[in-house]
Amino acid sequence: MKWLGIVAKHHKEYVSIVNGFGEHFYAEDIVQETYLRILKYCKPEAIITNGNVNKSYVYFVLRNMYIDFEKYKAKHPKVSIEEIGQLECDPYCVEKHECYEEIIRLINNEVEGWHWYDKMLFDLYKKTGKSIRELSKETTISTKSIFQTLKHCKERLKENVGEDYEDYKNKDYELILKKWQEEKNKLKGLATASNKY
Repeated sequence: MKWLGIVAKHHKEYVSIVNGFGEHFYAEDIVQETYLRILKYCKPEAIITNGNVNKSYVYFVLRNMYIDFEKYKAKHPKVSIEEIGQLECDPYCVEKHECYEEIIRLINNEVEGWHWYDKMLFDLYKKTGKSIRELSKETTISTKSIFQTLKHCKERLKENVGEDYEDYKNKDYELILKKWQEEKNKLKGLATASNKY
């Protein structure tokens, strides 16, 4: 560990080298990380010969640490809190998300009304992402039966939710939200009517 103290005697020089690479704010941190890397991966003989530090070796470690730091910065850009506070929520995105949630709710409601066998096969196919042949092998149900069941399930979905899904694809979000509001108001009316009695 004493040998690392010998390497650290030139600390200011190492910081100025990192400053020369173009990093001024995190130069100290890069140098400290370099010490840790040298301690972890290097043998004292590789860096210190006859009491002198092999500065070219340290230079290459510093350069590699700086390059790693730049790569990390490129992958994970920093955003200040002030910038986040100034972001405004786009109403279009909120509307799109609400419509997506409504489509998912409609599909789930439709699937809930199916026969248990249809529901089980559809859920297996949807959630596992396996092919019909793989499902057939695992469940020992014939591929023809699985194919026919899924075909009928998809047809029922197209019939009962297809129009809303087409509205979603065509970005007619107001049509879906209008329908959703009407259903919500109906349910409210039924709840208040049942509370009266």
